[in-house]
Amino acid sequence: MSAMDNALRRRLRGLLLVLIYENHEQQRHRLDDLTLWGALDRLHFDIARNEIRTLLQDLAERDCIAFTEDRNLETGHTALRQIMLRPHGRDLVEKTVADAAIWME
Repeated sequence: MSAMDNALRRRLRGLLLVLIYENHEQQRHRLDDLTLWGALDRLHFDIARNEIRTLLQDLAERDCIAFTEDRNLETGHTALRQIMLRPHGRDLVEKTVADAAIWME
């Protein structure tokens, strides 16, 4: 794993939190992994949907977000739905706390 890969992952974690935060602040419907993947694509990030899921799962493990996970038993595919910001994620976006694994611009 290269330093560039690590830096990109840190940046993407922060960007995902900002997108979820902004959606929450506007009181819109909760996001899903497909919507966030589309948003990052429009921001010109070339990233696979599974990579988005991995980053979201990582943010959940860090207690930044929560979501429901839907598994299709026939195809084996997973979808992350009802993504919501947790207090620690909000604190990171508002920069009242810091996490070396998440780059907040």
